Amino acid sequence: MGTMESNPRMGSALQQLQIYSSRKSLRWIACVVLAALAIIYMTGAAYDPSAVSTNLDTSDSTSNGGSTSSTGSTWRHTHKKQAKLLRPVDLMKRPISRDLQAIPKLIHQSWSSTELPAKFERWSSTCRHTHPDWEWVLWTDEDNEELVRTHFPWLLKTYLGLPGVIYRADLVRNLYMYMFGGVYADLDVECLRSHDEMFGEFNVSTVAHAKLKPQSVTSLPKSGRKAFFGRMGTDRGSSNSIPNAWMASTPGHPFFLIILESVMKTMAEKIGNVEGTTGPGKLYDMINEYRQEDSKWAGEALDKHVAKNPTAKQFNPRKGLKHSIEVLPFHYIYPYSWERDGEGVREICWATKSTFSAERCKLLLGADHWPSYAITYWSHTWTGEGHDDHNVQQLDVAQ
Repeated sequence: MGTMESNPRMGSALQQLQIYSSRKSLRWIACVVLAALAIIYMTGAAYDPSAVSTNLDTSDSTSNGGSTSSTGSTWRHTHKKQAKLLRPVDLMKRPISRDLQAIPKLIHQSWSSTELPAKFERWSSTCRHTHPDWEWVLWTDEDNEELVRTHFPWLLKTYLGLPGVIYRADLVRNLYMYMFGGVYADLDVECLRSHDEMFGEFNVSTVAHAKLKPQSVTSLPKSGRKAFFGRMGTDRGSSNSIPNAWMASTPGHPFFLIILESVMKTMAEKIGNVEGTTGPGKLYDMINEYRQEDSKWAGEALDKHVAKNPTAKQFNPRKGLKHSIEVLPFHYIYPYSWERDGEGVREICWATKSTFSAERCKLLLGADHWPSYAITYWSHTWTGEGHDDHNVQQLDVAQ
């Protein structure tokens, strides 16, 4: 051992050998690690459900006559699991749900085509990612008309006679809720957390729509058929205080049929502004009428009223099933109000403002503190005749 230390050439050779062996070992370890990572990546890509869903998104969008914007593809091509795309045509081919006291795991959204402005892609993606075991349905104008022709032919004349696209867009969301149930959300709605827990607070479960679960009347839970809407702002007397930008329901809730009847009556008499004809003003009036203590729609009276409706007959039997409406506190769905009580944060929270910031808005409103399940940034993309091109352009700029 002493001889080796006294020989500088021998020591130098040994040192070089150790360095070489060390480097060789490091290279070998690095190769093993890289190979392992490659295997993990390849197997993960092959079996990741969200990757499969992403491929479906792209192919289905193309086959439906639409295209995907470059910004949209950034959001869709992620490995995070998200709600699976369900084409409207495929949803309409499914059997009618027989579970009338659970909310189907369906998210309905609507636009003129399958190509969404950048911010709409982003916010829609939040709803899909917070509900990964749900299905997402994007309805186009063409799909909406087909829905009316298929399941609501008695409404077709009224639907086609409405004076503008926004009137039809407002009306048809009631059809989604009645025919299929689930959640409807405008495209300027950002989902902050899963709605499953929120519905559970009201003894309403959420179930996969594709899995029919018929139940006898005696085995049904006590909650009955429920429809959910959100309160906006603190002025309960405002006709805009219960917007139709978000709604949820169990399938076959008869409330939505009396909305359709009211629109038909309005059309036969005199068409007013969109809010009062098919929009939030109409919804506000009908909810107040429904919830009156001496309401003519109380108990089985409403079911008896709609019994002869050809669409309602698809949801028989209904005898013994209660029905009700829940108007959620403002902070659940609409923590930002575009009316006077929202003026203090308007420059930050209104989607089309140049100073808009979704993250700052949520911080200012304490969306995590409440907590809020969703927030609407009120993009106001519609006019009486069609899209507001200026506002749509504002939304097509990624934040």
